[in-house]
Amino acid sequence: METAGTFTEELTCAVCLQIYQDPVALPCQHNFCLKCINNAWEFSEDSGGVNCPECRRLFNPRPCLEKNFTLHNIVEKYNQSQTTHDESTLVMCEYCIENPSPAVKTCLKCETSFCSLHLKPHLTKRTYNDHILMEPTADFTKGQCLDHKKILEFYCEEDEKCVCISCTVIGMHKSHTLLSLDQAEAKIKDKLKENVANLHRVWENYATEEQDLKKSEAEIKTLTNELKASLSKEFSEWRKQLEEDEKYALKLIDDEERRVLSQIRSDSESLREKVEQIKLVDVETQKQLQMDRLSFLQDSKQFLSRISHFDNTMTPTVTLTKPAVATAFM
Repeated sequence: METAGTFTEELTCAVCLQIYQDPVALPCQHNFCLKCINNAWEFSEDSGGVNCPECRRLFNPRPCLEKNFTLHNIVEKYNQSQTTHDESTLVMCEYCIENPSPAVKTCLKCETSFCSLHLKPHLTKRTYNDHILMEPTADFTKGQCLDHKKILEFYCEEDEKCVCISCTVIGMHKSHTLLSLDQAEAKIKDKLKENVANLHRVWENYATEEQDLKKSEAEIKTLTNELKASLSKEFSEWRKQLEEDEKYALKLIDDEERRVLSQIRSDSESLREKVEQIKLVDVETQKQLQMDRLSFLQDSKQFLSRISHFDNTMTPTVTLTKPAVATAFM
């Protein structure tokens, strides 16, 4: 029985809470009766699209409804099995002797089942006002008190259960608030309707909150993308500026290198010339030392003056240092 009940739930439309009729599948894979989903969307469709009544997924534009043939075949086989089962347990009218007819109600007080024709006295005559009618059943114990084996005629509000007359007199429900079954049914139905209405309001609030969350999600994604684009642009500009600064700094170093190397080469050339002059002076000195005394003394003043003048011009003219740009970047 538990498996059958679970199977029935799987074949129940979430909108009408009945077995599927002409089941159709939405893109989110949820199924509904064709009529139910069309009616639901007819009252809820707007420029923002339509929602799945079960998972609240938004569809915009309104999707095409495709018949779920597999589910349709399963429902047909289920209905056929239920029809066979109902026929095998069909309760018949006990007053239809020659031509048996299916019963439409069972009277618990009479412990008899009636067809629509033989039920009329129970519906029209005051004599039967206190008789309790229920769906056709062959098991009358369903409408009897388990403790006193009497008909369940009242409803105990404190314990929320149906009780018999003996329960109200000698049983545990003696001092409890009791209602007739009709009163209890009307009261509980009103309460149920109120609860369902509250659930619908909660459902609508949840749907609104979900839409707000989706809107916030879209806004966050947009803001994040804008921030990423802005940062990428700034970093790109920084990289471009760094590349330009790098090129400029390298150019300054190259320029300084060329200037210093040029000066070094110029100074080196000047030094080489002076070295050659020193060599010449050295050669002439050797010649002077070989001269006779008189000639040596006569030429010595002029020769020493020449050497002295040459010494004054030998002061270094260049000092090697790191290029100024290189020093600035170290």
